[in-house]
Formats: sequence, C-alpha cells, structure tokens
Amino acid sequence: MKKISIFVFAAVLSFFAVNVFAQSDEARLNEILAKMEAADKKIDTAEITYTQEIFYSATKETQKITGVLKYKRPNSIFIVQRTPQEQRIFIDGKRITVFTPENSQAVVDNWKDVISGDFTPVSMINFGSGWRTIKKDHNINFVGEDEMNYIIEISPAQKKDWSMQLHIDKSTMRPSKAIVTAAGLVVTVTITDYKINQNIKKDVFKFTVPEGVEVIELN
Repeated sequence: MKKISIFVFAAVLSFFAVNVFAQSDEARLNEILAKMEAADKKIDTAEITYTQEIFYSATKETQKITGVLKYKRPNSIFIVQRTPQEQRIFIDGKRITVFTPENSQAVVDNWKDVISGDFTPVSMINFGSGWRTIKKDHNINFVGEDEMNYIIEISPAQKKDWSMQLHIDKSTMRPSKAIVTAAGLVVTVTITDYKINQNIKKDVFKFTVPEGVEVIELN
C-alpha cells in the first residue's frame, strides 16, 4: 500500500507541476503580447530593412530576398524589394498591388486572398496590433527566450500546414526575426534598421500607374 501511495503522490505532483508550467507560459505569453501591443500603439510610421532567405528542401537551394518596408498606421504599407528582382508592393489593407518595372506590369489582388511567404515582413510589422485577430484562427504559444529575444510560435488552429517562430526584441518589444516552416521550405526573415515615427509622405503608399504599364486585376 505504501508503494501505491508513493506512486499516487508522485502522479499528483507531476500533474500540478505540468499545470503550473502551463499557467506560467500562458502568463508570460499574455505579458509579452500586452507589451508588444503597447509598443505598437506608440508607432505612427515605421521603416525597416529586411532580409528573407527561403530554403527549398527538395533542391537544397536558398533564395535570398532583400528590401525596405515602410508602414503608416493604420494599414498603409509600401515595400521596395531590391533582390532578386526589383518589385514595388503597395498594400492598403484591402488591396495589394505588385509592380514589376522590368516587366512593365502591375498585378492587383485582394489582400486577404494573398497567402505568400514573400510578405512575412508585413505580418511581422503588424503583429503587435493584430495579434488579437490572429488568435481567433491561430494558436499562439510562448516557447522560450534567449539573451536578447522572447520567442513565440504561431500556427493555424485547424489546418496545421505551417508554423512561425517569432523572435521579439526584449528591449523594444518589436519583432526582430521570424522562422516559417512549411511543406518543403523554411523561410527566415530578419528585420534591421528600425526607423520609427519619421515623416513619411502619404503619396509613397499610393500606386500611380506609369505610362505603358499593363495593370492586371485578379479579382
């Protein structure tokens, strides 16, 4: 009977330990998200430089994309992709326009219909203000930290075909890196050179069709 009692006691301790850690992680996550939201509320405009590396497991090849993203609250975004091909991307929260000068072509689509790893920097820059909406259809969990960053993981609640680990700078509570894992690829995005609340003219975020450019409406 004593042996049984010891096993039962150990099981009870284990149960409470698991629940304490779960509550601790949830409390830590809520604290991080609240601080991110508070930091984001202080931002009216932002300009960042990003590097995005896409590793394709089938071919063992890596594609590197670099660019600059400009953001103006509430939902105006302008991206200049520098490599591997110059593109200018305009997002207003409803529509996205991707202009490729080399092809003299601009493609317009509904922003919500676009699902592409190419726009991971957008989801990163908007996470502080958009996590409540994201949480409706996604799981968000605290998974750890290092000396400089907190690390949280985001994945779809239903079709779990991808996951993203988001690194949040402890000193600024802004995203610094994201690692997206999906079928056949791993996307790593690094953000540097944050410039906050500088004077960015509204015209920057508006696409004006240059002469001779074909505009393709997908929706």
